[in-house]
Parts: sequence; structure tokens; C-alpha cells
Amino acid sequence: MIDLIVRNATVVNADGRQQLDVAVHDGKIVALGRGSALPAAHHEVDAGGLFLLPGVIDSHVHVRDPGRTEREDFATATRAAAVSGVTTICEMPIATPSVHNPQILADRISIVQPKAYTDFAFYGGAADDNRGDIQSLANAGVIAFKTFRTAVPVGREKEFIGLCCPDPGAYYVVLQETAKTGRPAAIHAEDEYILKRLADDLKAINDNGPMSHSRARPPVVEEASVAQSIALARAANAWLHVVHVSSPYSVDIIRQARAMGVKVTCETCPPYLFLTDEDLAKHGPYAKTNPPVRNEELVEEMWQRVANGDIDIIGTDHSPFLASEKEPHWDNMWAAPPGAPGIEILVPLMLTAVAYGRISLERMVSVLSYNTAQIFGLAGRKGIIAVGADADFILVDQAAEGRIDVNTWESKSRVTARLWHGKQTRGEVVSTYVRGKLVGHRGQVVGEAGWGQFVAPTPRVVERPFI
Repeated sequence: MIDLIVRNATVVNADGRQQLDVAVHDGKIVALGRGSALPAAHHEVDAGGLFLLPGVIDSHVHVRDPGRTEREDFATATRAAAVSGVTTICEMPIATPSVHNPQILADRISIVQPKAYTDFAFYGGAADDNRGDIQSLANAGVIAFKTFRTAVPVGREKEFIGLCCPDPGAYYVVLQETAKTGRPAAIHAEDEYILKRLADDLKAINDNGPMSHSRARPPVVEEASVAQSIALARAANAWLHVVHVSSPYSVDIIRQARAMGVKVTCETCPPYLFLTDEDLAKHGPYAKTNPPVRNEELVEEMWQRVANGDIDIIGTDHSPFLASEKEPHWDNMWAAPPGAPGIEILVPLMLTAVAYGRISLERMVSVLSYNTAQIFGLAGRKGIIAVGADADFILVDQAAEGRIDVNTWESKSRVTARLWHGKQTRGEVVSTYVRGKLVGHRGQVVGEAGWGQFVAPTPRVVERPFI
């Protein structure tokens, strides 16, 4: 007998949907079929009326464990994932110390794995100060490399070793090294020099309120960095991956580069799809993100690019802070830390977008699961409901209606999530399974710490277009 059969669900993959029963054994999907065609199981779940989707892979998470566990740790972050349909988190290298060599990566995995309720993967840092460790980080199992095209934040130097490269000459050399690994070079694309000039000018006239953040980082700050980074990646023959894109013109630059044969992919995040600069004015430091949220017109244009396939993936950029770090800075946005929590809103908001016709359920699977697995070397194992894949899946009730209540969140940073509180949703995650084990059910964590595993990429050549 096998371990589990989920019956009567509508199974949705990136390329379509059909009524199927899903059979699971030893953490893998072992058969897809109907009724008596499948073997007997120790446990059966009747999922009639529900959709069964691949588990979501959150492509962009900052837990910072170890180092700042008062903000978040791997237990609370992966508990948040478990109740909200995220079966794998992709953790960025910012920590104390940052993940800039393979020994730090190994140490960090050993620290966080016993806490993990879901699977997890890691990025490594790539900058001029750790060029000699880039290949060894790839060998150790990072899914990609992360580089900020901005300067090291003052006071956070240890967290950003091997991570910052505003100088284009230095970054060109770094891209030559990442190209040898075949892994994506993920960038935070903001031009340090435009940004600094605008910020200095605003500070000189005491423009310090919430909207100063938007004025210091207009779309051109991102767009100029995207254009330059693409030129450098083309010359270095590297795979560029642009994270948290906020400008539709940035997406257009990326699309044009693809048409010219440059290997470049991109991600956006919920703030650039579900918030506007009105939220920045309303929530001040709690809505401060880099890049900043944009006006309503740009948000609508971003949705068009999600729907037509120009944006490959959507991740959260989950970035937890304490209320004591945010609240004092309503009158000095320059001092407020950038970032907001997001793991627990990703799937509910995207299901709501499906319910209101912005995208199809299949497209949602593409940008939250399938494409993410393709880009980061997890294809065939994650992001798909198929025989041989990990049994990572979620059961979804698309008809359920509700409101986001951050007071019920598992994340430690729920107190800073006021910008999401009260938003209406349509569709909810009923159950979350990681490698065949039920880890979340109807908003409650039912899994165990330590079930989550480190996931390393399988080297392979992946070419766009994705589904």
C-alpha cells in the first residue's frame, strides 16, 4: 500500500487542468489517475470541490537567521509558509555573517534546518570582495547569486560582505565569474549614483516625510540600473535575473534584451501589484520598500506584463523588522529600514487576482511555482504535479471569501504588516503538503520543526519562454 491518495480534486499545472487523483509514497508523486486505477493507500483525502496546485516556491525571502532572530527566525518564517501554501522558501544571503563563502553556507544550513517546517534553498552573495568563492558556493548548492547594485548600508557591513557592487567595472568582472557556474545572477537593480544625488538634494531642503522615499527613487533609478546590468551581462555571457521589478519600463527593457538573445529573467513582488504610492503616504515607514511602491498607472501596467508572460515569477521579498525600528521614523524616512513582511499574503492575494480575472489559475501556477523551479534548478522536483516530482502541493478553495487579519499570522513581523491588514480576499489555502506530509491546515500549523530540507539545484540548461 502507498501512503496517501488525494481524490476528486481539480489538478492545475501551468499548462492546464484536469480531474485527477494524486497518489503519494515516500514523499513523491507516484501516480496520477482516477478511481480504481490507483493502488490502495493508508490514508485518503477527499478534495471534492477543491483545486490541487503545486506548492508555491517563494523566490525571495529575508529571514536573516542567524543574526536578527528577534525579527524572524526559520521556525516562524516556515510556519508562516506552511499555513499559506508556500512549500519552499528561497532565502537571501543577508545575515550575520552574510553567505559569502561555502563554510558560512554549510553553517547556516545546519543552524536553520532543525527549525524548518518547509523546504528551503539558499542564494549566495557575489561581489568583488568574494569573487574567489563564487564557484565554490555554486558547488555547495546555492540556487543563484545575489548582488546589490547599491552601496553597503552604513552600520550593516557584516551583513553585506560579498553582496554589494555599485561599480560597473567591478560588477562586470563578477558576472564573468557567475557565468562560469551557469547559475542566475540576481540583482537588486537601483543606480547608486542617481539615487545618492536625488537623496542629497531632498535632504538639503528637509524633505523627510513618507513621500520623500518615492521622490528619491523614481522609476529611472531602477531602469538605469537594469539597462546597464543587462549590457554587462550580455558582454559577460551571464544569466541575469532582476528581482523585485517595480517599473513596467524595466520589464520592457528586459523583454527587448531577450529578443536580442540576452539571457535575462525577472521577478516582481506583491507591493508593486497590490499597493500604490497612496499606501506609502498612509503607512509611512511600514510601507517603505526598495524600490518604492509606484502610482496606480504603473501598477496597472505591471499587471499587464504579468498577464502576458513578460514577468517570469512573483516572490514576496519578505523582509521582517520590529515596530520599534519602523514607528519612530514617520518624520525621517531616510532612517527607516526598508522592507515589509509578505510570506502570508502571497497566495491569498494572487488567488484574489485570479478571482477578479486579472490572470488565470494556470498563470498563477506559472509565476508562483513552475517558472521559479525552472529558473532555479528545481525543475521536475518542485513546481509541478507530475509523477516523480516531490509531493509538494496545496488544496485551494477558490470560492472562499475573507479578509487578511495580520493578528493571526505566524510571522514574528506581523506587527509591522499593517499595510496588508483588512484587505479583502477571494480564495484560500485549505491544506499545504510538503513531500507528502500535511504541514498546514485551515490556518493552523500541523507539521513539525525539522521536517523541512535544504534543496540544492540540479544543473541543467533552461531556456525561455516559460509557460
